[in-house]
Amino acid sequence: MLLALAIWLWPRPSQIGWRLAKEVAPLPLLSQMLQDNLSPTFPVDPGQMQMWRVQVTGQRQPLYLVDSRVEGSETQPLCGAIGCAFFGYIPQDSSFQRVLATYLHPHVPPGRSLIEPTTTVDNGLPRLVVNQLGAEGFQQYTLGFNGEVYEIQQIDTLARS
Repeated sequence: MLLALAIWLWPRPSQIGWRLAKEVAPLPLLSQMLQDNLSPTFPVDPGQMQMWRVQVTGQRQPLYLVDSRVEGSETQPLCGAIGCAFFGYIPQDSSFQRVLATYLHPHVPPGRSLIEPTTTVDNGLPRLVVNQLGAEGFQQYTLGFNGEVYEIQQIDTLARS
């Protein structure tokens, strides 16, 4: 009983999770995403991408994680052989600063999340655990914020069975 209570009370990141960007993002962020990541020759509505507004205890400002895959689209302009683009933005003055830009394979084993925010905070933002299936097996990348961008702090590989 005590263990169950401790687990329930343990601090966790907000679990609202991924939603349409147009439901989560401030309008200036959608404009910035369009400007930073998309070509005007390929019309894409960034509001149809998935976004997660992450806020954990001790975090100075929200982190907006962006999954560039466009809801209901047959073509994915920011996906290719190396995966799909994922971004992270934080508010800065009157605009937004991109603090994460990477390509990830969005398919992970059942029961695993692609990106898992943790309750550990580095320089005002939460560490992120990124789960990926690679040739060597299942890999977990721990990313920490260095004050400017997220960088890899640790890689753990679990061999294929």
